[in-house]
Amino acid sequence: MSKERYFSLKDHVYMHIANLINEGMLGEFEHISEQSIADALSVSRTPVREALMQLADEGYLERLPRKGFIVRGFDESAAREVFEILGPLDGRAALLAAGRMSDNDVAQLGFLCNSMQLAINSGLFDRYDDLQREFHQTYVQKCGNSRLVDYIDDLNRFFMKRAYLQEKPDVLEANARKANKEHAHILALFKKRDGISLQSYIRDVHWSLDNAKYLSW
Repeated sequence: MSKERYFSLKDHVYMHIANLINEGMLGEFEHISEQSIADALSVSRTPVREALMQLADEGYLERLPRKGFIVRGFDESAAREVFEILGPLDGRAALLAAGRMSDNDVAQLGFLCNSMQLAINSGLFDRYDDLQREFHQTYVQKCGNSRLVDYIDDLNRFFMKRAYLQEKPDVLEANARKANKEHAHILALFKKRDGISLQSYIRDVHWSLDNAKYLSW
């Protein structure tokens, strides 16, 4: 059984700031006002500072002496480093989950895969992104290793900004269709409960370093 994550006040502030970055309301090198965040959320500055320090520790923000925090970009080199870690971990989670996934769990993956295709066909790429995150989360949560779940969750935070959605529409659609073909292959391997093939495919193909450039910002 996976561990349920407890959300503290600091966590809620963290997610608020992350959403501001994701939606482009806080851009690269932009200064973040602790007081403005505290006022917007009607909280003290303590959880705001805790959230900002965590975001800085994780690489999203940079702390400047006597000047507070600014938004740091996430370049292709950084994205490749995260891919090199996340690919093997996600693949391992799939291997562990393969024997734990019920028929209903696999059916849920199929539903999500079909829903992603409908979102792509309709040009709803924000919706596609939500669904593909849920697709991966479905099997990760079934891996039976709570620390692995937490590590993957922490690494996925580096992609809180949906940078690839800024691509030209034709490039965005082509990339989404390619990725969803990979999701369909992952689904087929889960139907076979082929954990070894899942691990290598997710690690080497789905998290190919060639895709890192689309997730930098």
